[in-house]
Parts: sequence; structure tokens; C-alpha cells
Amino acid sequence: MDSKGKIRLVVLVGAILLLGLGGCQWIQTGPTADFSISPHIVYATETFALNGTLSLGSTSIVSYTWTLSDGQSLVGQQVNTSIPFPGTYSVTLQVEDANGNVDQETRELVVYARSGTVILDEDFSDGEKALARWVLDPTWASASDAVIDYIQGGPGNALYIHSANSRWHRRYHAIEIPPLRVGQQVVFSCRIMALRNQDFHTFVFAPARADIGSLAGSLPYFLFTNEKDGSYVQVPTTFGTDIGHPIGYEPDVYRWHTYTFVFDQTSYELRIDDISWIEGPLNAPFSDTSVWTILIGEESLTETCNAYFDDIRVTIEE
Repeated sequence: MDSKGKIRLVVLVGAILLLGLGGCQWIQTGPTADFSISPHIVYATETFALNGTLSLGSTSIVSYTWTLSDGQSLVGQQVNTSIPFPGTYSVTLQVEDANGNVDQETRELVVYARSGTVILDEDFSDGEKALARWVLDPTWASASDAVIDYIQGGPGNALYIHSANSRWHRRYHAIEIPPLRVGQQVVFSCRIMALRNQDFHTFVFAPARADIGSLAGSLPYFLFTNEKDGSYVQVPTTFGTDIGHPIGYEPDVYRWHTYTFVFDQTSYELRIDDISWIEGPLNAPFSDTSVWTILIGEESLTETCNAYFDDIRVTIEE
């Protein structure tokens, strides 16, 4: 208290004064790791900055070490780096002060693909090598039920499925879908030409199966079948069943049609030859950075009810 009766307060910043039997002792607190990432939206292959200047300590911080879950290890208060592939990663900053005290902070980093990125572009141009990329589901069919056929005058090589028995011939290809930022969509498209001049013919384009052996968790798919008189969008349920939504579309024989599914994180749309036929909500979440399976197939009772598949594409769009 001073001569005017006022109390003076001494503020101790970053330390605590302890009185003990042996005298006075100062105990200093350790550092606190903190950082920022810029820009706020990070894209694969593009440079972004990690800034550790938000970290604080009662004594000087002498070491900044960054660890990224893709395997990178970087040193420095501010560093620039990039990640080659989209996905969800972790970033950890560890700081150490002059007294050897350490602290660390970990955050999630979502790396997006730019709109226009092509995930898959299959035109079967390399013949039998392409056929090998599309794995045969041996549940019903045999490998001899399909070949890569060359169509004169275009489009060139295409996958020709020509099963002559009452059994499915299904082939599939795994793809990894990157995280979607707000406004982005995944677009799956496939050109199909049906060679149908009798009854009992069915073909399918399933753009995203969660499990090749089950419908649970899968996304809507297109099915044409004579047995049920037309075209359907089948919407899988969480119980592993599906609900058929008929659409008034009849594919022409010996003519290519392009079937396109557009998905965002909560909804879908089917377009055929750029005409929208149906849209609706998804029953299963379209999760970020997940592996899905594209499935195509054909079933017929006669040799004349067959189908060609070509130009299967998956892209990220706005």
C-alpha cells in the first residue's frame, strides 16, 4: 500500500512466484503449440502454408517440427508444402522451448481434387489388358462370356458381353472417391448399346457399390429388364435390399446411349443422353475418401440378347 492508501498489484506474466522455507523460486510454464493452415481450402499437388507463429511460451520457442500423416516431416516456424493426392490427413506441430519443454497440436487436413479431375477414363483401347482390369465376378458367369470387340467406324474397342445362358455376367472396377467440398459432385457415366431382339434380357450399370456381394451401403443404380417391362433406378436400403423406381425409358436396339449418375454428398440424379430422368435423396452417406466399386453386367437367355459397354468415366465436377 502506498502513501495514499492505494494498493499496488504486481502482475507476473508467464510465471508463478512461490515462497518457501528456502526462499523464492520461479516456476515457468511450458509452451503451447498452435498453428494455422492457408489457404483454407487445400487442393492436391498445390502448395499450402503451415504457420506456427500462433504458438506461445514463457521462454523462447527454439524448435518447430511438423509431421504429416502422408509421411512428411518438416522443420521451421513457417513452412510450405503440398500433398500429391486428395484425401483426409492429419497435421501435427510439436514445439520445444529453450528449457526443453514440449507441446504438440494435431489437426485434420482435408485435401480436395480440383473440379474437372478425371478419376477413371476407360475406353478399352488396349484390348485384353482392359478386360483384365475389369475383374470378373465368378458367381454365375465364366470368362468366355465377354471379349473386347472392335467396332468398325466407331467407337473402336468396346467390352462385349455375350452370355448365352440364364446367368449374370458381371465385371467390376474399384475406384477411390476423394472428399467433396461444398458444390462439388462425382459424375459417373457409361455408354451402353443393347443388342436385343427377343425377351428375357437384362443389363445393369451400378456406379458405386460399397460391397460387390451386398447392396447395403451402395448407391442407386440403373437396371433395364424385359422381365419387369422396362427401365428402373434401384435405390439400395440400409438393410441390403433395394427399391425399384420405374422410369419411362426404353433403350433403342443397336444404338449407343450414355447413362450418367451425378452424386453429391446427399442426393443423386440419373441422366440418359443428357436428359434428366429421376433424382432424389441418398439412403446411404457418400463418405469422403472411400473406395467404391463400379459394376456393369448383362444377363440373357438367348445369344441375341447381348450388350456393349464403353467410355466409362468418373470425374469431379461443379
